[in-house]
Amino acid sequence: MCSPTIALAAVAGVGTAAADRQAKMAQWRAQKAAVDRSNAMAKMQHENQLNIASYKDQQKTRVFEAQLEAQAMARNSLSKQLQINQQEATRASLSNQLKLNEKVTEAQFSGQEKLAQSIKAQGTVLASGMQAGQSMMLELQDVERQLGFEQAAVNASLFNANQSFAMAEYGNRLSQYAADSRAINALPAGPLFTPTASFAPVEPIKQADPEKPSMLGSIMAGVGAGVAVGSGIGHSSGNPDIAWWKPAGATS
Repeated sequence: MCSPTIALAAVAGVGTAAADRQAKMAQWRAQKAAVDRSNAMAKMQHENQLNIASYKDQQKTRVFEAQLEAQAMARNSLSKQLQINQQEATRASLSNQLKLNEKVTEAQFSGQEKLAQSIKAQGTVLASGMQAGQSMMLELQDVERQLGFEQAAVNASLFNANQSFAMAEYGNRLSQYAADSRAINALPAGPLFTPTASFAPVEPIKQADPEKPSMLGSIMAGVGAGVAVGSGIGHSSGNPDIAWWKPAGATS
């Protein structure tokens, strides 16, 4: 039968061991909860960063596609504008050519008319009954000289018409070149590079769970507490020379 001292020491040891175990387990659970919470927050933050990077990449892709579409529309508009400029230049050139043709036709009719008048004048001189000689020769030469003057005037008119046509054509081409240059310079610049994907955020390193406390520590704490209580109380007989853990009636 155990002595009261042993019973008290056993109760103290068991209670201390149980209390120590509960305290260590509570501390371990708190540490594990903190680690789990930290891992969960790190994972959530990483997923959030992935979502943000994905959203930014989508936005860059949308902007790039919009720029490409705008560039294509601008190039279509430029092509249409160049066609309009060419049509206008062709119209102006045809108009100038018609004016020149009118001048040429007018000069041809005028030359034919002057020639007919000269022939008529020569016939008049020959039919006038004037005796052949120096006077008739002078009259005929005068008629030919007048025809030469008139033909020279017609030729000068044609020369001026050709010069006017050439200058008008030159101005027409300059106007087309200026209109084409303005249209080309108004073409907006397109995207230079295709968008690249964002760098993926660094994946967080998962923290390991804290090591679970061993039962041996609590047992040793309980043993130490039981020994301390037993040593403090002493043997139930009150004899200090007898070890406290010895049963009642034992001798030293």
